[in-house]
Amino acid sequence: MSKTSSVTVIRNSRINSSSLIISNEVSEELDLSEGVTISFYSGKLVSRLKIIISNKSGRVLELNPVVLRSLHITAPHKYGINILNERLHIGPVVGIMAETGNDRNRPFGGQSYFIKELDIAARDLGEICFGFDPRSINFRNKTVTGYTYINGGWKRRIFPIPDIVYPREGGYSSSKLQIRQKLEALGCKFINPPLLGKWQTHQILSEDLSLGQYIPDTRRANTFQQVNGMLRRYGSVYIKPITGSQGRDIIRVIKVRNSNVYRYQYKVNYQPYAGTAYNLNSLRQNLRSIMSSRNYIVQRQINLLKVDGNIADVRVLVQKDGTGQWSITGKAFRIGKRGSITSNISGGGKGQKLEIVLSRYFSDPRMRDRIINEVNYLALEAAKALEMHTASIGELGIDIGIDVKGKLWFIEANLKPARKIFLLIGEKSTRRMSIRKPLLYARYLAGFSPER
Repeated sequence: MSKTSSVTVIRNSRINSSSLIISNEVSEELDLSEGVTISFYSGKLVSRLKIIISNKSGRVLELNPVVLRSLHITAPHKYGINILNERLHIGPVVGIMAETGNDRNRPFGGQSYFIKELDIAARDLGEICFGFDPRSINFRNKTVTGYTYINGGWKRRIFPIPDIVYPREGGYSSSKLQIRQKLEALGCKFINPPLLGKWQTHQILSEDLSLGQYIPDTRRANTFQQVNGMLRRYGSVYIKPITGSQGRDIIRVIKVRNSNVYRYQYKVNYQPYAGTAYNLNSLRQNLRSIMSSRNYIVQRQINLLKVDGNIADVRVLVQKDGTGQWSITGKAFRIGKRGSITSNISGGGKGQKLEIVLSRYFSDPRMRDRIINEVNYLALEAAKALEMHTASIGELGIDIGIDVKGKLWFIEANLKPARKIFLLIGEKSTRRMSIRKPLLYARYLAGFSPER
C-alpha cells in the first residue's frame, strides 16, 4: 500500500553517500525500518540507500551532498514523499513541456507567467516543478535542462526527467510524438493526450445518446461541393481546421439567398479579412491560401447570443483534482472583438460573468438557473465521454454556445485551455484554483495520496 508524507530534506556531509537518515516521526508514518535498503527516486533518477533512523524531532530527511547532486535535489527544502514496495519517491517531479525562446526574462514567451505561477504553486505543495523545452531532454542521463522561477527570476538548471509531464507545447508533429513516446517508455505520465481533433470530437459526442442533441450539424469538408451543400441548407457555415486552436484559420462563409454569391471572412495575424466570391470555384480559389492542404470540417452557424453585437460563447474549464475526479473550476462568457467571427480572448476578446450576460436575455430566473445547470452538465459529460473514447485527460476547456431560445450547443474542446478569462472577470481565486488543480492531479497520477 502506498503511503505519503512530507519532509524537510537537509544536507549532511557526515553521512556516507549510501545512507539515508530519516527522523523517527517520518519512519513510523511510512513504516520504514532501520537497516532496510530502499530505492530513492527523484523523477526517473534513482539511488539505492540504506535507512538510518534518527531520534531528532520533526519531519526530517538527511542526505549526503553527493546524493543530492546526483538526484538534482535542492536542500534545505520541503518535499512530498511517497513509498510503495520499498521505493521512495520525492516530489513528485512535474515538468511543464513548452517551447523556449531567446528572452531570458520570458523563456517560454506568452506562457512564461503561467509557468511561473505553476512553479510557485508546486513549491508550496512540495513538488519539484520546472518548465522545459522538449528538445532539452538528455535521455541517456535521464535529465532535462529546464527553468525554475526562484528569488524573483528564472534560473536555468538540470532536473531529473519528471514523473509527470504537463504538455503545453504548441502544434503537433511526428518528432514531438516520438519524444512523448520515449518519455512514456521511461514511465512518465502525461496530464493530457497529444491531440484531440475536431472531427474526432464530433464523432464521439454526436454518437452519445445523451449528448447528441447538443451537437450542431457538422461534416468533413472534403470538397467545396460539401461546403456548398451545407450553405444551401443553412445559409451560413463555419469552416474549421480539424487541428488548431485560438481561432486560427477559421472561416465563416455566407451564401447570399437566391444567388451564387458567397461572402467570407477570416483572420490573418488576428486582423479580420473579408471578401466576396461570385461562384463556388472562385470561393475555392480565394480560400486556397488560408486552407492550404490541411483537413477541415464544415459546421452550420448557430444563431447564438451576442453581447453588444459581438459574437459570444461560454468557456467552461473542467479539471481533475487530487482524487482523479472531474469538476468544474470556472466558467465565463467570452465576447469576441468587434467584427471578429470568433470569441477567442487571444484574438482581442473580453470576458463577462455568465450570470450577467444571461440576465440580459432571459428575465425568468428559473430559465437562467436551468441554463447554468445544463452548461455544467454538458461540460462535465462531454469531458467524460471524450476521455472514455480517447485517452486519459486531466483538463479541458469546453466551449458552449447558447442560442437566442436558450438552447445549448457544444462548440469544441481544447486540450490546452488558457486561464486569462478569469482575471478579466475578476475571479482571482478561480484563476488560482485553475493553477493548483493540475498539480494536485499530478500528485494523483504519481501515486501520492490526496493533499491533506
